[in-house]
Amino acid sequence: MSQSFDTEIGDFSSEHAAQDWAETNGIDLRDIHTRSIGGGRVTLSVRRSSLGDSSHNDHRFGRTTGFFR
Repeated sequence: MSQSFDTEIGDFSSEHAAQDWAETNGIDLRDIHTRSIGGGRVTLSVRRSSLGDSSHNDHRFGRTTGFFR
């Protein structure tokens, strides 16, 4: 049984930028999925299990404000 990529993080200017975000936030690249949205841009999704306990954190916060916890 495979786990789905059920947590959408947001849009990035490129696949490389999405991978950089994942590495910066300690997320294994095997736990991410990118989907092309045109013009070289991608939407990044991750496995919820790779985010740890997200009940008290909105992991999109760092992406939208530039602040990474």
